[in-house]
Amino acid sequence: MPCRASAPHIVIVGAGPAGSSAATFLAQQGARVTLLERGHFPRDKTCGDGCTPRTLWMLERLGLGSLANTDGTPVDSVHAVSPGGVVWDAAIPARLFGGKASIIPREVLDERLAHRAVQAGATLREGVRVVGLEREGDVLRLRCLAGESLLADVVLGCDGSPSVIRGALGVPDFPAHGSAFAIRAYYENVRLSHPRSLGFFWDEALLPAYGWIFPLPGGRANVGLGMRADQLAATSARLPELLERFCASPHVAAELAGGQRLGRPKGHHLPFGSSARHTTFDQALLLGDAAGFVNPLTGEGIEFALESGAFAAEAVAEAVNAGDLSARGLGGYARRWRTRFRTAFRLNRRLMWAFERPWLLDRVFRTACRDERTRDELIDVISGEATRLSWRFLASVALGR
Repeated sequence: MPCRASAPHIVIVGAGPAGSSAATFLAQQGARVTLLERGHFPRDKTCGDGCTPRTLWMLERLGLGSLANTDGTPVDSVHAVSPGGVVWDAAIPARLFGGKASIIPREVLDERLAHRAVQAGATLREGVRVVGLEREGDVLRLRCLAGESLLADVVLGCDGSPSVIRGALGVPDFPAHGSAFAIRAYYENVRLSHPRSLGFFWDEALLPAYGWIFPLPGGRANVGLGMRADQLAATSARLPELLERFCASPHVAAELAGGQRLGRPKGHHLPFGSSARHTTFDQALLLGDAAGFVNPLTGEGIEFALESGAFAAEAVAEAVNAGDLSARGLGGYARRWRTRFRTAFRLNRRLMWAFERPWLLDRVFRTACRDERTRDELIDVISGEATRLSWRFLASVALGR
């Protein structure tokens, strides 16, 4: 639904996947959009860099379908190792948006997305750090670090986690049990045994943490590890130490043999989608990580950020055309994301229990190695596409056959 020619001024805080997606779709509808980015492109963003099949589908919708091949490493399979050393390899089925994924460095992905928003008609302002938000009559005033302020009719908070906009709207922080911390490092000169696979590794000595190795162009790899915030707080270990132990574990050390780490590891906070609640306000929405749109099981957030941008654009257009920018008028946003995300988030939050128990994860992998239907359901889980598990899957895992 296109915005009217007299569309209000929409200010988007944060030019990551959520912000740039929303800016592109809104600008394409004729909206007046200002996209604010605190950094300057190209800039790094701590992330696993993995783009799921659904993410690539969203990039196609945004007109950036070629990125998967021109700026990333195409992958078409999963290589996973359980705590007991059970190795499970599976192709991503074509039914999942063509069966292709890609590893695209966020330094590249975010810049391309922001430039796409500009091509669509949005105004991008880099180096603008928003520090506050106040209501002034029927408009919102954004305060910036340099002393500048901007007026907006609608504000989209896409500023990650922790989010200034989220705090200004009075939304509480995510609980420790509803979030995680992850750390990643880049390696060069690596020769991965499965260079076209998303690599997932569980080591019994590091549970409940899990780690990954994702291939990047030029013999590089994104290597990382994540753990739920409350579980990390209950240990005496720090994330950098856990990452070192992960990289020294037998299966991972074999993958990284001969490789060298580039720079220092970087960490970041991941709010779980199962904790997402308050996203819609009078003249304001929260998107992406600021809303908590992260898969609790895998830590994937790019696809949900891109989709939330599309949902926000549709909801804002509806509200503008109805002449109602209140939370009620913007209510189509919450309806959309709840329909698409909520069931999957809740399922994956419950599955965390199973993925933290070595005997059960070993059994799941063994069953998936020999049973095609179990394999397909497990692929759906890891890809973030599962919304339910069949009784057959549960029975086969429980009985080990």
